Amino acid sequence: MSVASEAGSLLVALARSLATVGAGVLVASGRRLAATVAAYLIVGLLLAVSLAFLTLSAYRAIAVSLGDVYAPLIVGCIYLVAGLIAALVVQMRRR
Repeated sequence: MSVASEAGSLLVALARSLATVGAGVLVASGRRLAATVAAYLIVGLLLAVSLAFLTLSAYRAIAVSLGDVYAPLIVGCIYLVAGLIAALVVQMRRR
């Protein structure tokens, strides 16, 4: 065997090893990403359900004290302000 063919086979073996290690790293990071996304989805779902219950109870309390006309206006304005603040925070993070 010549030196050139040994060097070529060594490079092929090295490339295969790097491809195998790279594939393993991609699979591991993909699993970790999937687990993280699933955890955040569960947390987001729990937060959305709790927000719905809090909104309903706040709406009913305002409706009892102020009436059926002002309750949706107040709750809607609170959500509008929260959305505007969230949009402002997102834009400030981008800069």
